[in-house]
Amino acid sequence: MKKSCFLPTLIAIPAIMAFTPPSKEESEKSIGPTAWLSEPLRRTFASNDDFQPIPKPGFSDWLSSRPEPGQTYSQFLASKPNKPGVGGRKIIYLQPIGKFPDTAPKIATLKNYLEAYFHPMEVKISNALDLQKNPRVGRREQFGETQLNCVDLLDQLQARVPRDAYVVMGITMTDIFPGPDWNFVFGMARIKNRVGVFSFARYGDDPALALKRAMKVISHETGHAFGIRHCIHFHCLMNGSNGMNETDRSPLHVCPACLRKLHWGLQFDPALRYQKLGEFLTGKEMNDEALWFQKRATMIRR
Repeated sequence: MKKSCFLPTLIAIPAIMAFTPPSKEESEKSIGPTAWLSEPLRRTFASNDDFQPIPKPGFSDWLSSRPEPGQTYSQFLASKPNKPGVGGRKIIYLQPIGKFPDTAPKIATLKNYLEAYFHPMEVKISNALDLQKNPRVGRREQFGETQLNCVDLLDQLQARVPRDAYVVMGITMTDIFPGPDWNFVFGMARIKNRVGVFSFARYGDDPALALKRAMKVISHETGHAFGIRHCIHFHCLMNGSNGMNETDRSPLHVCPACLRKLHWGLQFDPALRYQKLGEFLTGKEMNDEALWFQKRATMIRR
């Protein structure tokens, strides 16, 4: 079982451990050789000014207390990740758990976003589950709020994975926790078992900010389902996060190395993927991100 990268911010912070950001040469090496690729793909995976180096972590940031080795493209291939479409498993399922108030991020909006982010995969919304009343799902009260045991939720989702599912991502507005030693987590996933679950309970009252946070977390966690580990080579959506402040600072895009990992599984047209993301983000108070994706689509097509 894989613990989520979106960990509670209320636990004690361990002593800072040394993390040295990689050199430019080391970051470029993580992408793997590209000489044999087509010219558009070479432009797609090139390390240029569109991608920033990973920043040195602050005291409470993920890499200060949890240094990781990262994952190059060749290491990704060696891990033998689940490939979309094999065995008919070609659909991303969004599985709502419990009720979603009007102020919550819209599930249909997240569906459309995921279809752009993981183009050309199909995304389906399953009927909502009321697992809050399931006796096999542990619960507790913390600070006057109900929390659900996300390990139990994953067990329940794992027993319900459809035959055509590449991954089932459970989403809930109820706070979640993995065990008695944890205050809460934002999400947790089991990569090889094709299930993940995460909560929107702590995303704040600003609808635009809550949506942006939900988009980052859902695409990050779904990225794990594609076999992508935490990135340490660039400032990237797949960087680990120790809380919402760090998540807010992360970009919405993946770096060239992680994009190449996605391309291995999805074989998308990079320019078309960027175009779809730019179109989706336009008008959603994310103009900077929309322009970034549109710029990338134009650059690849030149």
